[in-house]
Formats: sequence, structure tokens, C-alpha cells
Amino acid sequence: MRWTFLLLLSVHWTFAQSVDMELRIFAEDSENEVSILADNQELFPISVSLQLRVVNAKLPEDMEEFYVIPPKTRALKLTSITKPHNQTWSYQLSYNYAIGNAKAVHNDDHTYRLPFLKGKSYRLSQGYNGATTHRGSNALDFTMPEGDTITAARPGVVVRIKEDSRRGCPSSECADYSNYVTLLHDDGTLADYVHLKYRGVLVSLGDTVLEGQPIALAGATGWASGSHLHFVVYTTGKSPYITIPVRFEVAEGKVQSLQEGELYTAFKHPF
Repeated sequence: MRWTFLLLLSVHWTFAQSVDMELRIFAEDSENEVSILADNQELFPISVSLQLRVVNAKLPEDMEEFYVIPPKTRALKLTSITKPHNQTWSYQLSYNYAIGNAKAVHNDDHTYRLPFLKGKSYRLSQGYNGATTHRGSNALDFTMPEGDTITAARPGVVVRIKEDSRRGCPSSECADYSNYVTLLHDDGTLADYVHLKYRGVLVSLGDTVLEGQPIALAGATGWASGSHLHFVVYTTGKSPYITIPVRFEVAEGKVQSLQEGELYTAFKHPF
């Protein structure tokens, strides 16, 4: 007698800007095995951690800690369960998933550009591990008037956009109302540009943008006490949302980490 039982559960790891993802984890049964497959219809990679329990069946010895499902992928085989012969057996499957590539390694040699136009100056109101909302987070806040132009700090592909919110307030109850643009970098990391003005996105999904290219207009949507740009580079892995400290070129040949409270002036042309 052969008997199989599938319990398919998902847990969406929390990250800065929550989003419903076009992800499907499913099983296909064949004569000798059950294959665990994944669809990802998003423009960004999604990392999945599988939890499989089997009774009288066999799992591969080389199961991965994280499976990275590339953008626009269908029926990617993650792993399989080998069926026993003439024996009752069962399996249970659950999984966690999060935006990003858990195997990505940030290129620490890359120098970022200040995310605004040449000649513009803005104060860094909150730095890495800031005293208010950035405790434990490598994120940056630039105080910017609403409608000022935000530029790409690094080349990338536009993989997420939200610009339909008009709501903002200085508490966590507004956290999900932020407008944003997300760029996917060539090393697999991501960058969020957050709190954008309503209808303030200047790029489209799938666009490849250059360093210094205008991508959005500043605003105060989401968890914000005033108009500013929240900028963060991140990936995922053993923690669902791993923020990465990066360095900027603040003057010709001068590269440094930005300091909270300092005024910074962009000195390069847009492209």
C-alpha cells in the first residue's frame, strides 16, 4: 500500500516593504519520486527555505539551506522525495520565503553615488543604526523637500514599484503605505528608495537604470514625520531582511561612510 500526505504551508518572512508575491511552491508526483517545484513570476529573485518531513521515504542528502528562484521562472525543480516500494509512506512540506537572493554577496568594492542631482545638498537626518527608527538597521534618511528629484545611487533593474499611496504619518501604523522603487543590482542585492511622493515614480518595471539617473520624487508617504528619502541596500538569508552598510563618493576621489547630521552635496552630473 502506498499513501502520501502533503501539508503545504508558507510563512512570508517580514521585510521593510511588505508585498504579495507571485510565488507558487507545488509538488508533482511520478512513478518513483515526488518533485518539489517552484514558480516565480516576479522580476526579482525569491529565496525559499524548505522544511520536509518524510516517513519511510528518502530525501536527497544535498538539500540546500536556501533555494533561490530566479525572476520569471516556471517549474524550477528544488528537490525531490524518493518513494519506497510496496510500503506505506508519507511526507509533510512547509516553507518560508522572502524577497531577494539569500546567496548574494554584496560587492563591497562598489562605491555608491549620492542619490540626488548635482549641486543639490541634503542633510543626513538619520544614519546607520540611527537613534530613532534605524536601530539595528543599516539604512539612511536624507531630509528632502517633497517633489525633489531622487536619483539611482547604483545601476540596476527596476523590480518593484509602488506609487499609489497618499497616506503618511509618524507612526508604524502607516508603514505599509510607503511609496517606493526597488532596484536589483548586478551582485544580486537590492536597494529600496522609500517614502516617495504620490505618483512620484519616474521609471517603469523592468527598466535598466544608470547610476545618477532620476528615478523618483521625494515625499512623506508611509511611516514618516516629514518628507525625506529612506535608502537601504539589503539581501536575505538566515535573517529575513539583512541590511548592508555601503560607502559613497562624496567628493572627487573621496569615498566614505555617511555620518548622521552631516550635509552632503552631489558633485557629479546625472549620467
